[in-house]
Amino acid sequence: MNLRFLPGLNNLRGMTRQSAGRDIAAGLSVAAVALPVGLAYAAMMGVPPVAGLWAAIAGMLGYALFGSSRTLIVGPDTATCTLIAATLTSMALTSPEERLMAATGIALTVGVGCLIARLLRLGVLANLLSRPVLIGYMAGVAVTLAISQLSGLTGVGLRNSGLVHPFLELTRRVSEIRIPTLCLGIASCLLLVAIKRWRPTWPGPIMLVVGACLLSWLFDFPRLGIAVVGEVPAGLPALRLPVRLESVDDLLLGAAGVLVVSFSSGIVTARSFAARTGEHVDPNRELVGFGAANVAAGLFQGFVVTGADSRTAVGLAAGGSSPLVGVSAALALAVVVGLLSAPLYWLPQAVLSAILLLAAASLFDGQAFMRLARISRIELAFGILAAVGVVGFGVLQGVAVSVGATLLYAMYVSGNPRDALLGRLPGESVLGKMHLNPQAQPVPGTVIWLFESSVWFFNADAFRRRAREVIEQAGDATWFVLDAEAMTQADADAIEALYELRRELRDRDMVLLVAGGHGQFRLALERSGLAERIGRDKIFPTPEQAVEAIERWRQGPAPATLA
Repeated sequence: MNLRFLPGLNNLRGMTRQSAGRDIAAGLSVAAVALPVGLAYAAMMGVPPVAGLWAAIAGMLGYALFGSSRTLIVGPDTATCTLIAATLTSMALTSPEERLMAATGIALTVGVGCLIARLLRLGVLANLLSRPVLIGYMAGVAVTLAISQLSGLTGVGLRNSGLVHPFLELTRRVSEIRIPTLCLGIASCLLLVAIKRWRPTWPGPIMLVVGACLLSWLFDFPRLGIAVVGEVPAGLPALRLPVRLESVDDLLLGAAGVLVVSFSSGIVTARSFAARTGEHVDPNRELVGFGAANVAAGLFQGFVVTGADSRTAVGLAAGGSSPLVGVSAALALAVVVGLLSAPLYWLPQAVLSAILLLAAASLFDGQAFMRLARISRIELAFGILAAVGVVGFGVLQGVAVSVGATLLYAMYVSGNPRDALLGRLPGESVLGKMHLNPQAQPVPGTVIWLFESSVWFFNADAFRRRAREVIEQAGDATWFVLDAEAMTQADADAIEALYELRRELRDRDMVLLVAGGHGQFRLALERSGLAERIGRDKIFPTPEQAVEAIERWRQGPAPATLA
């Protein structure tokens, strides 16, 4: 049975006992990281800390059922949580309970908004994310994630962010480094590397978490100055609709902003990890997954969730390959919140930082940058720009800058397309570009010009300018063949440019012929009356056919439209 309305269940097909066990182990690793992250984001937003765990549990289960990605894990995210916190503050909500009620309302609104966006097929906006941007984003996330672990590994609460400033601050505060914490962090990293190299089937992060909790309890790590997770609130959420909400206008406006930010962040994360695993991600189907995750989070007293890069990285590093990872992580968090919150009190922060540091190392793909360098240096520059932007300015700002640069470059290329003069290749009936084929010879008395783009308002001037240059160099040619093979569209500026081209050719006693052109371009010629002005007998499917017609006309009577 094809469960197309539950793509997450479809993604479980073909699972073996071995792969299921690996995914469950990966889910436990994800839960170990998601727990402190959820608590931290909830505290940052001023809502009860346990709400961060409720959001993660409900969100992961909702996405596991309706999301299309096999490997993406959802959860609280820095950008969305920061924006929600600002929205709650602007609504003058002070008590944690009031802020949580508004946050759940935002989550429900965002979830419904994602589903409406799916109906409108707005996922196409994700196509603005080019592969260099995704590669750079992933590298930036890897570097940012790795640098953010310096505090946990050293015990020094660093205040600076970015690529260089945290290291400079750590250098100034080197005397504050807690040696026991640093040694534990280094030992944890070495242990994870050793397990991955010599026992790759073992669940390294889980073994490390369990062993670290036990050692922390036995030797009282907090007394040694080693920071631990601390008290984890207990209790599972109840299904509840947000009521008694005030400032609905502010909430809806804030939810609109959160929707844009959360989907942008989530689809970037989904596509970036998909590019690493060879998976295809449909943005419109992702809207359904994000919508279901946020509706579930809102109904169970959580807040907005989106694609979580650190938790997805941990799942992949642990060998996860299906939505069972998210289900296992959610169930593990539910068990912890309901029954086992006390033991996690002893979990050292340095161990969590070690797990995240190794996950970050697995994200950086230097070979992808080398491939970009071989393909196109400008695309390599966009990838580096995305990486530097994410590290220097934050995830969304970095992606926005790189996407903007990519679009500007695309507009520049589209506004200044290539063109070429065509000539006849020796011994062949086809025409070739004369600047690429030195042996190609011009057709006597004929100019064959290829403009390698549709003509639009933003490149119509380039079309006019280059056409005049070609005409000036035409000498005593009589025939001008416009090879429109690349032209699929035409707007009003394009038609006007073609009319001008025809007038200039007539003033020089040259005849315009059009070869090629497709779809909307041909339709625009007909509707504007330009096809009639040019003469339908001078419009051909290919430039080769236009040349054949010119040679026939030279040997016999010319068509009446030449008169």
